[in-house]
Amino acid sequence: MEKKVIRGVVKFCAFVIIANLPFLTITQLLGIDTFIDSFKHPDSYQYIKNDKISLPDSKGGYLILEKTTDQDYSIAKGDTILYRTTKDTLRYRVVDQINIQQGVLTYYTAAINEDNLDGPIYDQQIIGKIKGRIDDNIWNAFSLQIWELCIHNLNVAVLFTNV
Repeated sequence: MEKKVIRGVVKFCAFVIIANLPFLTITQLLGIDTFIDSFKHPDSYQYIKNDKISLPDSKGGYLILEKTTDQDYSIAKGDTILYRTTKDTLRYRVVDQINIQQGVLTYYTAAINEDNLDGPIYDQQIIGKIKGRIDDNIWNAFSLQIWELCIHNLNVAVLFTNV
């Protein structure tokens, strides 16, 4: 009888760990705050494949974006943004300077040689703020798909709110 109970507990623990591994992976890559916020605001987060973005240091993988649709969305100096250039290509760079003139926000990023600034980049060009970069492998791709499926289909936000 004891062996059956121990086996049952071990099987249950193994199931819980295996079922939660994708969530643990995403939590490790994004941080717990972003992970919880993704369930509260599922339409504000997405991941995209990184192979179509033009930048010299760009290598394959995934980018996790916080889209500009979130009400708490803001960009600060030091944030990495994904934006559309005037030639209709995608780039990501770190914001180095923010200016407001006549109510128009403009962002400047450090150029590759970092002696001058790229820009200006306007709000209309910005797709979102990059929350994380993830290598392209089977496990990360699987974890991202499970995460995206769950934030749109599970009502896990109830667990994180005070009733």
